[in-house]
Amino acid sequence: MPWRGPSEPGEFPTLGYDVGEWIEEHCVVPDGYRMGAPYRLTDEMWTFLVHFYRLYPHAGPWPAPDALRYVGGQLRRSQKWGKDPFGAAIILAEALGPTRFDGWNAAGDPVGSPYPSPLIVCLGTAEDQTDNTWRPLLSMLRGGPLVDLPGMDAGQTRVELPSGGRIEPVTTSARARLGAPMTFVTLTESHLFTLQGGFRKVAGAVKRNVAGMDGRWLELTNAWDPTEGSEAQVTAEAGDERVYVDTVEPQRVESLTDDEALYAELLRQYGDSARERGGWVNIRGRIFHEVRSARHMESDRRRFFLNEIVVGQAALVDPTHWDLQAREDQLRPGDRITLGFDGSRNRDATALIACRLGDGRLFTLGVWESPQNADRDWRVDRVAVDRRVRDAFGAYQVVLMYADPYRWQDYLDLWSAAFPDRVLEFPTNVEQRMDKAIERFQTAAADITHDGSETLAQHMKNAVIVKGSRKKLRPGEETELAQHYLKLAKRGDGLWIDAAVAAVLAYHARGRAIEDGGLAPDAPPPAEPVSIPVTAGWSETSDLAVAGF
Repeated sequence: MPWRGPSEPGEFPTLGYDVGEWIEEHCVVPDGYRMGAPYRLTDEMWTFLVHFYRLYPHAGPWPAPDALRYVGGQLRRSQKWGKDPFGAAIILAEALGPTRFDGWNAAGDPVGSPYPSPLIVCLGTAEDQTDNTWRPLLSMLRGGPLVDLPGMDAGQTRVELPSGGRIEPVTTSARARLGAPMTFVTLTESHLFTLQGGFRKVAGAVKRNVAGMDGRWLELTNAWDPTEGSEAQVTAEAGDERVYVDTVEPQRVESLTDDEALYAELLRQYGDSARERGGWVNIRGRIFHEVRSARHMESDRRRFFLNEIVVGQAALVDPTHWDLQAREDQLRPGDRITLGFDGSRNRDATALIACRLGDGRLFTLGVWESPQNADRDWRVDRVAVDRRVRDAFGAYQVVLMYADPYRWQDYLDLWSAAFPDRVLEFPTNVEQRMDKAIERFQTAAADITHDGSETLAQHMKNAVIVKGSRKKLRPGEETELAQHYLKLAKRGDGLWIDAAVAAVLAYHARGRAIEDGGLAPDAPPPAEPVSIPVTAGWSETSDLAVAGF
């Protein structure tokens, strides 16, 4: 007889209860102190299974198509919630358990049966990712009752099933194997299935392949970086009514040092897997430490532990290593240097940084910061800045200066006239040029020394590298290989990074000068400066002549 209909509001037919009972009867804990003990599903896992195996009320038995409400699913949770062991248990159920609808019993309840010849793939972009699901699967299989089934062969690289089907781990590089008639696929860490490397393309092909076999797929993922366009993001944002997306939407914790707010949100995210609720995750111990650890970027900590969708970023410098690279010596008159200049009129800072040509050491020649409580009328002392630039050209052999022209174009024109061929505009908002400067600095960062300026150090530690727009493709280059330009950004609101930007420009100018032969013993000295007064062509009320206006 068909489904009896709901006996309670919101009830629907599902194979999820049968699948969950099969998992608890046949699977064991794959690792840790309870390794080998019966695997018990949390309430959250039960909820997922009930929905993922939801049936249409008027479904017909297999092989009638579309009995199951969802063709695919996505489980997004924090790191160590237990996604991979749970995914491994679902794979074993898909291989041997009652995951295919086989009709209604006399009471009108659904009945499930195993797929007759399953081919199941545990897919990842690399072997270490597939291992996240594959290792617990083998442990569950070998440590539990399933290993004793006649015809079961749990090999290291594939599992041969009694029915003649199999389970195997596959990476996206094995594209020929991904053309096989798969009945179920897990995509491990689908937030890493990005366009770059062709991973999204492979994921799409696999999902289409599974559809041709009336099969299904399941993504296991952490929160993603929204600049990467990953398969996880596409799945979650598509709004496909036949894809079940399960997550705990985050409530942002403004400060990770707020014990009460942080604990409350971690408890929300980890749910039944938290030790306080009978689970295995020690939130107040290791998780608290990891969320606050300076070893990881804050964006990564928020994504992996707090389940937040945030843009990925990387530190411009390692804070501890930067402090160790401080040196006591100073510039000497006549040293050959390059300069980097990043300016602002009011709300940020203006900075002039030198880089010694011989060894690449950085020196802070001037940083003018807006006071924290400055009103809108505050302006940087532009005449003092101009004087410092001219003093630098007088005291040292300035080979080249890169300067961001934003709001300082008039001064750059004067400096270019006074020091011909040695002052070049370097707009930091031109991503292609800035990308090269950041890459040069980042490559050499471990070896760069500096004068120990506390202000420069703070600006360096405030700066992070983020992704800009996608690079334009070269002729013949595949879309999947496209990358993003690098940009510098502030680690947080109200922080200054202008000295860091100027340092990157100064170091990049040094690279350009060396490429042009600036280190050669017979390199000609820079030309003598041309005498052009500060206020040339300007009235006494000009903002070039009067500080603060």
